[in-house]
Amino acid sequence: MHSVGETAGRQRPAVSFYVGGFAVAASLCFAWVSYRDGMPLSWALLVFAILAAVADVREVRLPGVGHVGMSFVPVLAALAILGLWPAMVVAAVSGAADIGVTKDPQKIVFDIANCVLSTFVAGLVYVELVPAGAGFVEMVIPAFLATALDFLVSTVGVAGVIALSTGDGPVAVWRKNYQWALPGYLAGATFALLAVWLYGLLGVAGLVLAVPPVVFIYYSYEVYVSRARDRVSFDAERDSFQEELTKSTELHEELRSAQLKVAAEIERARRIQADLLPTATPDLQGLRLAQRMEFLGEMGGDYYDYIPFGDGRIGIVCGDVMGKGLAAALIMAMARSLLHTAIAPDKGPGEVLAEVNDGLARDLEGQRLPYFLTMALAVYDPQRRSLAIAGGGHNPVLIAGTGGVRQVPSRGAALGVRTGLQFPEDEIELSAGDTVALYTDGLTEARDPEGRLFGLERLESALERCHRRPLDETLASVWGDVAAFRAASSPGDDATLLLARLA
Repeated sequence: MHSVGETAGRQRPAVSFYVGGFAVAASLCFAWVSYRDGMPLSWALLVFAILAAVADVREVRLPGVGHVGMSFVPVLAALAILGLWPAMVVAAVSGAADIGVTKDPQKIVFDIANCVLSTFVAGLVYVELVPAGAGFVEMVIPAFLATALDFLVSTVGVAGVIALSTGDGPVAVWRKNYQWALPGYLAGATFALLAVWLYGLLGVAGLVLAVPPVVFIYYSYEVYVSRARDRVSFDAERDSFQEELTKSTELHEELRSAQLKVAAEIERARRIQADLLPTATPDLQGLRLAQRMEFLGEMGGDYYDYIPFGDGRIGIVCGDVMGKGLAAALIMAMARSLLHTAIAPDKGPGEVLAEVNDGLARDLEGQRLPYFLTMALAVYDPQRRSLAIAGGGHNPVLIAGTGGVRQVPSRGAALGVRTGLQFPEDEIELSAGDTVALYTDGLTEARDPEGRLFGLERLESALERCHRRPLDETLASVWGDVAAFRAASSPGDDATLLLARLA
C-alpha cells in the first residue's frame, strides 16, 4: 500500500505537466489572435487591465494551485467593447493579479493560462454571434452564452488540477465546487453588460462606475460557491443569502447614488461647455455664417467660435482636441480662454495660434497623458473682402466657388505639443458667392456600414453640388450627405461644420 507521501510524489509531476500544457495552449492561442487581429492599444484597454488587476473576485481555494482570481467582469466587458485580443490581455492581467496571494510560479502560470484559454474559447463564440456594428441589445444574449462557455472551460480546467492534486475524480471535484457557480458567472455577465452600457454613455470615465458591481459579484460567489463548498445547512444558506442580499441592496443603492451624482456633474459640465460656444451667429456686413455641431457623448473636444479682433475683422475658429468626453472638453476650454486672450487688433491668425500654442504647451507640460489639439483660424476682413487663414494640424479649409472647390492646407503643427512653433498664413481673395468650409474630422472620417470613410473628396463634391443654394440649405444638405453615407452606423467622433459665404 502506497503512503500519502508516495502518492503526492507521483501527483506533483502530473500537475506540472498539466499546467505546462495549459501554458503552451494559451500561448499558441494568444499568438494566433495577435497575428489575426493585431495588437490594438488604447486607454480603454489600460483601464480594463487596471480593473482586472484590482478586482477582488474569488472562486475557490484550490489544493495544490491556490487562489484563482476570475475577474471575468472586466474581461467580458473588454470583449464586448474592444474585441478578442484586448479581452485576452485583460484575462492575462486577471490571472497574473493572483501574485498578490501566492508566490508560487506554477500557480500563477496556471491562473494566467486558464484565464486566457477560457476567454479565447468564449471570445471566438461571441465574435461569431455578434455582427460588426451591433447595438447593445444584440450583445446581450451572446454575452451570456459566452459567459456560460467561459464558466465551463475555466471550471473544468481547474477541476482537473484539483483532481491531480488530491486524487479525487474530476467529475466529483467539479460537482463539489462548481455545480452552483454558474449563477455567479451570469451575475457577473449582467454587470459586465452594465459596464458596456456605461462605457457607451460616458466613455472610459464610465468604467469607474463598474467597480461596485464587481464587488457585488464577490458576494454572489460567496453565496453560490463558498456555501456549497462548506456544505452548510439549508437554513444557514437561507440566512446567509438574506445577509448577502442586504449587502447587495446597499451596494446597489450606493451605485445608484454614485450614478446620479456623476450624471448631475456631467450635466453641469455639459451646460458650461454649451455656454462657452457662441449663443448666436454674428451679423456681419457682406458675410453670412452657418454652423452645426454634434458631440458623440454629452461633451466633446470639438469647438467653434466667432471672435472679433477689435479692428473690424472677425476670426472664425474651428478646433478639435485629441480624444473625446470630459477630458477633451477641459482641454478645449483651456484653449478657448487662451484664444480669446491672444486675439487683438492688428494681429494675424498665425501670430494668434503661436500664442495659443505656447500657452497650451506650458499648461499641459508634465501631464502623464499626451494631449494636443488641431485648429484652423480664418480671419475675415470686410474692408478688403479677404480671408487670412492659419492652421495647426487641422483639416484643410475648403473654398467652393464657380471654379470648383480648392483647398487651403494647414501648414502648422498641432497645438500644445511644444512651445516655439510657427503657423504660416495664407491670404485668400474671395469672390461673391464663394463658400468657405471649416470642419472637424468627424465628417471626413465618418464610416459606412462596410467601414469605408466618407473622405475629403465626398465632402468637396457635396459642397460643390449645393454651394449656390441658400447657406442654411447648403449646411443641411452637406450634413445630410454624411448621415446618409453613414446609414445605420453609429458616429465615431464629434463632428462640426462651419460655413461662411461672401455676399
